[in-house]
Amino acid sequence: MKNIYKIAGVLIGILGLNSCDPLKDINKELENSSAVSPTEIAYTLTSDDYGLSCSEDVQNFESFSANVPPDNDTCGVAQILDQKFVGVDGDILNATYNLYDPLFKGTSLQYQATQADYDRFGTFSSLSLSQSIIIVDSVWTATYGETASRTDVVALTANYYDGSTTHSDTLIQYIATGSPAWEQVYVLTADDYTAMDQSHSNFGSKDDGLARMTTWMNLFFNPYANEGDVQVLQYEVYNRDGNEEYVVYFSFTNSAWSYTADTYPATDAFKWKVDLQAWEIAPVYTFTNIGGDTHDKEYTLTEADYKTQGESYPNFDTRYNSQEDIDRKIGNILNAQSEIVIEDGDIIKVNYAVYPTGTAPTTGNYQASLP
Repeated sequence: MKNIYKIAGVLIGILGLNSCDPLKDINKELENSSAVSPTEIAYTLTSDDYGLSCSEDVQNFESFSANVPPDNDTCGVAQILDQKFVGVDGDILNATYNLYDPLFKGTSLQYQATQADYDRFGTFSSLSLSQSIIIVDSVWTATYGETASRTDVVALTANYYDGSTTHSDTLIQYIATGSPAWEQVYVLTADDYTAMDQSHSNFGSKDDGLARMTTWMNLFFNPYANEGDVQVLQYEVYNRDGNEEYVVYFSFTNSAWSYTADTYPATDAFKWKVDLQAWEIAPVYTFTNIGGDTHDKEYTLTEADYKTQGESYPNFDTRYNSQEDIDRKIGNILNAQSEIVIEDGDIIKVNYAVYPTGTAPTTGNYQASLP
């Protein structure tokens, strides 16, 4: 089952079900069981909790990984929750756990921008950063029929406008860092390594490279970034067999750049299944815009929602987004949010903004269905 990772820490804040009822009290006398009735709707696994896992890797490293993913049927997060909490049908628990998931460059797609791509945004034969991200997202979806997963890469060659100068036939790489949130990859140059007091275009170790890049970014790269800005850097580390290539995610938080470690907090929603007497990870729905006037629940997009879908402002710019694009992005947002609890068949009324005003609907009724 596909996981939706809601990255916490420097990536995003830990998500909670703010608008749903707290987990209900149930039978307080649980015979032959150490499980207890949950008293909160958000829980962070402790060191002792990882010791309950049936996986030695999870016990030893106190984290989940590609080898033992959090949705593993036998040794996943749910297996630990089953030993600690019981619920009643419909209960949802947001569990935060350690995830070992280093950022690396995965499946790559090469794409050369066409005149049609430039025409999509006006008469200027160049693309800005935000326009490039829209093209990248569209190209990936058109090529593979699905949204990109974390680590997927698009290498875009285009005329690129950086705000002051247009650079012709420039190769820019974009990497998906979440469902998806495309970020530009900055490849360190020889001058960058020299500025970090390196005699060659590499670092002696990952730890040394991360420490030097952190200092360099705060002093020289972009010391006056805006709160919440992110940057992905590609760098090389020397070893005897040749340089190894790495990528790392930096975030500007509390007026300083810091990098995301390979192990970081992640959050998933788990539903209590009364027929199984167990927790299972919440499903990923397909959302279809069905129109009409009736709905079961309502959700209004937040500024953060738009940003996760590559929008520069808290709206969908209809000069760059078709209604199909808007519907797809709203589906991504609904799967990632935790403000409302969604069940199979629910119709969700979504309130959103568009620009220019009046160029598209600003509400839609989206029906949830399981694949």
